[in-house]
Amino acid sequence: MHNQSEIKKILDQGMVTMSIIESEVCMRKCQMYSQMAQDKEIKEFFQKQASALEGLTDFFKSKLSEVM
Repeated sequence: MHNQSEIKKILDQGMVTMSIIESEVCMRKCQMYSQMAQDKEIKEFFQKQASALEGLTDFFKSKLSEVM
């Protein structure tokens, strides 16, 4: 049986992992949309979004290492 602290770590690890996966999927979609876009402003918008999501993913990965 796990104590409350261990249960919280397990749940936190799962939530951070899920957030990493979701952010990476969104980042890849933005990269794809940027490549498909014909309009320069739309292309630039999706490139900025992909970059921001990459930063978010890095943040989540650093938090995951703290939880583990």
